Amino acid sequence: MTLLRPQIEKIVESGLFRYFILGVILVSAIIVGIETYPSVYQSHHSLLHTIDRIILIIFAIEISLKILAKGTRPWSFFKDPWNVFDFIIVAVCFIPGIDTHYVAVLRLARVLRVFRVISIFPKLQLLVNALLKSIPSMGYVIVLLALIFYIYAVMGTFLFGINDPVHFGNLHISMITLFKVLTLEGWTEIMNIQFYGTNDPMAEYNSKPISYVSFMYFVSFILLGAMIIMNLFIGVIMNSMQESHQEMEKEQKSKDSKPGSIQEIMKELDRKIDDVKKDLSELKEVIK
Repeated sequence: MTLLRPQIEKIVESGLFRYFILGVILVSAIIVGIETYPSVYQSHHSLLHTIDRIILIIFAIEISLKILAKGTRPWSFFKDPWNVFDFIIVAVCFIPGIDTHYVAVLRLARVLRVFRVISIFPKLQLLVNALLKSIPSMGYVIVLLALIFYIYAVMGTFLFGINDPVHFGNLHISMITLFKVLTLEGWTEIMNIQFYGTNDPMAEYNSKPISYVSFMYFVSFILLGAMIIMNLFIGVIMNSMQESHQEMEKEQKSKDSKPGSIQEIMKELDRKIDDVKKDLSELKEVIK
C-alpha cells in the first residue's frame, strides 16, 4: 500500500478527480430535489434509489482514497475540518433506514451532502471560514444591537402603545415591530400610523401630522440599526475574510516551501538543467 500511496495521492489531488466529485455532488442534489415531487419519485423510485446508492458508494470510495493517500498517518486526514465535515455527512447516510424514525435523519443528511461543494472550492472555504471566524466579534455587535432594540422597544411602548397597540402594545410586540422596521420593509406605513394618528392609507393626503416625535423615533432607529449596526456586521465579516485570506496564503507558502514539494523539485530540476547546459558549452569550447 505504501508503494501505491504516490499514485493515490496524485489521483486525489488531480483536477479531474475534483470535478468528478463535484459532478456527483450536483447529481446528488438533483436526486434529492426530485424527491420533493411525490408523483415523479413514486414512478421512478427504483431508479432513483439505485442512483442514490451508487452516489453514496462513490463518496465512501473518495474518503477511503483520501485516507489512504495519507500513507502511514491516516489520522492526519481528520486534522482538516472540511475532511471531518465530509466524513460525518457520508457516515450519517449509512445509518440504516429500516426504522421510520431514521427516515427524516437520512433525508436531512442527503440534503447536507450538497454542502460538500464547499470543500471542493477554496474560495467557498475562504468565505465560510471568514463567517465562522467573525462569530466571536459579531457577539459584541449583537449585544449592542440588542441594547438598542430594548431601549427603542421600551420607548415605543410608552409613546405609541395607546395609539397603536397592534404594533406597540407591549415590549415583545414592539421588538417584533422594530425588527420589521429594521428590514426597511413597510416601515413608512408603521410610522404613518404614529405620525398621523390613524392607519388610514390616505391620511398623509388629507390629515395633518399629530406627532413629530414619531418621525424622529423611526429615523433615528433606522440610522442606528440599519445603517450603522449593519455596516458594523459587514465590517467584521470583511475583516475576518481578510484574515482568512492571509492565513490561506501563509498555508500555501508553507506547503510550497516544504522539501520535496513539486515546486522545489521543479526548481532543483531547472538548476540541474542550467548546470548541464553550462557544462556542454564549456565542453564545446574545449573541443574547439
